[in-house]
Amino acid sequence: MSRLREASQLMRQGRPAEAAAIFGEVAKLNPHQPELQNNLGVALKAAGRPKEAVQAYRRALKLKPDYAVAEANLARALLQTGDGAAAVRHFDSAHRKAPEAGFLAEMLDALAGLRFAKPDPALRTILLAMFERRDIDLQRLAPAALSLVLANRAIAKGAEVAWRWYREGGGPPPPLPDDPLLAALLSWTTLPDPRLEAWMVAERRRLLLHGAVNPKSAEPLFLQAMTSEYAWCETEEEAVAVGALLALDRLTPEQAILLGLYRDIASVPAACAALEGIGSGLILDRSVREPEEERILGTALSALTPIADEISEKVRDQYETHPYPRWRSVDGQIRRKSFEAHQRDRFPAMRFDGIDLRAPKLLVAGCGTGRHAIQTAARYEGVEVTAVDLSRRSLGYAARMAQDLGRTNIRFAQADILGLGALEERFDVIECSGVLHHMADPLAGWRVLRGLLKPGGLMRVALYSEIARERFAKLRAEIEATAEDEIAAEIRDRRRDALLLPESDPAAIVWQTGDFYSLSGCRDLLFHRREVRFTWPEIGAAVAELDLKLVGVETASVALRELYLKRFPEDPSATDPANWDKIEREYPESFLAMYQFWCQAA
Repeated sequence: MSRLREASQLMRQGRPAEAAAIFGEVAKLNPHQPELQNNLGVALKAAGRPKEAVQAYRRALKLKPDYAVAEANLARALLQTGDGAAAVRHFDSAHRKAPEAGFLAEMLDALAGLRFAKPDPALRTILLAMFERRDIDLQRLAPAALSLVLANRAIAKGAEVAWRWYREGGGPPPPLPDDPLLAALLSWTTLPDPRLEAWMVAERRRLLLHGAVNPKSAEPLFLQAMTSEYAWCETEEEAVAVGALLALDRLTPEQAILLGLYRDIASVPAACAALEGIGSGLILDRSVREPEEERILGTALSALTPIADEISEKVRDQYETHPYPRWRSVDGQIRRKSFEAHQRDRFPAMRFDGIDLRAPKLLVAGCGTGRHAIQTAARYEGVEVTAVDLSRRSLGYAARMAQDLGRTNIRFAQADILGLGALEERFDVIECSGVLHHMADPLAGWRVLRGLLKPGGLMRVALYSEIARERFAKLRAEIEATAEDEIAAEIRDRRRDALLLPESDPAAIVWQTGDFYSLSGCRDLLFHRREVRFTWPEIGAAVAELDLKLVGVETASVALRELYLKRFPEDPSATDPANWDKIEREYPESFLAMYQFWCQAA
């Protein structure tokens, strides 16, 4: 036992190689103890020898097949060796052995990062099981699941035929395949792929003009068309056929499905009546029941401020027409931590002197449809969230989702950031993501929020990058003169043009953004009523002017942060705007989504 204590002491001292040698010696003398093999694996992995760790964990499992901890450790070591698919299988097994241990969250992280080049029946089974759940973020799994669908050669070939047909003409693709994983993707996510969109456009056209539609089997395509908010292009021939359906006093279920592939049926009573009892019930839930519930909830919410600013009114009107983002699921596997512990994990150099974050009061300024606000309410122990937005329709969506998910520590209200200065309440944390850059004067809004922050309080801000969004310059369009009821058609036309860009065109990177694949997302991304873009030097100046300190920068990848630390080792906190400006000018896609950073009040 003294040798084991010595090995444990070496591990605490950060000397895993020496500890592994001792664990190995003791394991040889005690070959039937699975815990020794597990401890050996932990030491080997920490020593940078993951392949040897894999073997040790396998020996532990052979000795004790129900050893969930060893199996999860095996999955982690396999991830380190680059075998993500095997890691997912073992995380899944560990989760089934110990459902309360938190291994599911690790499995989802690993699964979301996978891309498949060939079929994998075991992973398909796992993914299908995940799509049966409503307590995980299914959108995060969409790229992995889609790659597995396209790993089927016949489906991949059909997608390529559809892409050529869409862009170049020629023969249309075959009918969309009856694939359970594809059906799950269509039903529960926004499918972020131009080839599949082309195929769905072709399928919808075929069904409307030439095919006999089966209401039950067409339900996934119907749901995806609805999720996209009818962002797909259509021909004049299709528009005429849809108009003929709208003119009918009564519709068959088949006709109602066809109509719903092109238009929202909520305002077409004949279509709703025809689809009663058809399929899973999701069509009427999403078309009729959920919007009505959102309307009631949104109307009942209090207003904290008036909305009088001209730009604020225009932005409100945009989100009343197109609430953003539309989302269906959220991660329920988050292990709740204190706000301070969560931030220390991400930014070890961040300081919390002079502020008590055990039960933080948190403001989400500009919560939209509530996805981030609801996740925030779930993530932090003891947190009380106030979430405000200009749009009652967006807030109604947020309130319904919070209600469905059982979140009771969040309060929604209508407000304009510019009017929040009248509030007496002060907050420990304020989050304002993707909002300030849509204001007439972003700094004026930021200044109001600064006034609501307690001394030592933290603020998370996300702003558009001037450099990154230059890629989208040729796609962006001023739509100031376009009426709200005409914007959807204009965006559909502009999306079609974007999908016809040469694949080598820098602007084609828009195909890789999830927002491109829904009408509200595309409008927010490219055709907003108001957009102001920033550079790192401008952010640095604003932070200083507002008497704040930059204390953390979020990056899209670990590699980007590591690049900063390698390039600027004198700044271990990675918070110098001038340094980030140098990196962004060298790598202009570094902040393609937004700059996302934390600052702290004096």
